Amino acid sequence: MIPETISLVERQLLITQCKILSVFGDSTEKALNERRIEILEKGYTGLYQKVFNTLYEEVPISVYEEVESILKMYSAINDSIRLLSDSDKEAIDLSSLEFEGFDENSGMHYYMMSYLVDRMDEYHEYKGRELKSHSTRSLTKYNKMLNIHREFEQLERNKYSLADLQKFIDAVRNGSE
Repeated sequence: MIPETISLVERQLLITQCKILSVFGDSTEKALNERRIEILEKGYTGLYQKVFNTLYEEVPISVYEEVESILKMYSAINDSIRLLSDSDKEAIDLSSLEFEGFDENSGMHYYMMSYLVDRMDEYHEYKGRELKSHSTRSLTKYNKMLNIHREFEQLERNKYSLADLQKFIDAVRNGSE
């Protein structure tokens, strides 16, 4: 969030940092930092977004934990599906278990997932895949599945049988009717 007010001490510290940065930057960066210095010196609160325009809002820990839980759950589901026989795979609706990604337009989940996969090099099975869900319902689906996953975690089960996978499918289907 861009501050509506900044104390004199904080403004002076930011001005000093901008002056240092303007010495080391190219002509474009120098001009940008000179504008930031003027905004801070004169206290133009309405223009503070020009000073802080490179910062993003913090991602709440709850979003990180939810994304991490969903990705871990899907790792266990995908590992379990790989262990199924072909006949077992045909016996259930695996398409309803597919990870669809997150809706890029409605929250921080997509950006957190992208960072974990692309920058932190975690969850390799999703690297290079298009994981932009165009449905706001994907998060609801994942949360229904997480309830089942948590039950299995309490039982210390990290591989799922055909019947276990069917429980995930049933949770998704029962919630969408």
